[in-house]
Amino acid sequence: MKRLMFLIALLLSSIAAYAQPFGPPLYVADPVAMKCRYYFAGNERHFNPRPENYTINIGYTTDFKNEEQACEFFRCTYTNGSVKVDENKKPIEKDLCVCPENTIWDDVFGCISVSQQEPINFLQLIWRWFKGIFS
Repeated sequence: MKRLMFLIALLLSSIAAYAQPFGPPLYVADPVAMKCRYYFAGNERHFNPRPENYTINIGYTTDFKNEEQACEFFRCTYTNGSVKVDENKKPIEKDLCVCPENTIWDDVFGCISVSQQEPINFLQLIWRWFKGIFS
C-alpha cells in the first residue's frame, strides 16, 4: 500500500511540475537598488532568465494596475510602511503608502527616517566654533 501511495504521489508531482514550469508574468524587485520591473519567464522555446539581483517577487501583473503601482507597493512594504487598500482588498492607485512615525515618503527609497536636530542656542554655537578653531 505504501508503494502504491508513493507511486501515485510521484506520478502526480511529475505531472504538476511539467504542467507549469515557467509561471505567469509578475513584477520583481531589486532590494539593494530599490528598483522593480516586469518579468516573464517565457515558455519551453523562449526562456527568459531572471534579471540579476531581482530577488523579490512583488506579485502577479493582475494584482496591480501598472508597474508604477507595483513598485510603490514594494517600496512601501519593504521599508515598513502600511499600504492603503480599497473595498476589494486591492492597493489604491495613488499615494498608497502610510509611513510610520518619524519617517516620510520618498519616491525612490520608500519610507525614510527624518533626523531631528536639536535647537542650538547662541552659547552652543560659539562653543562649537571655539572648539573647531583649536581642534
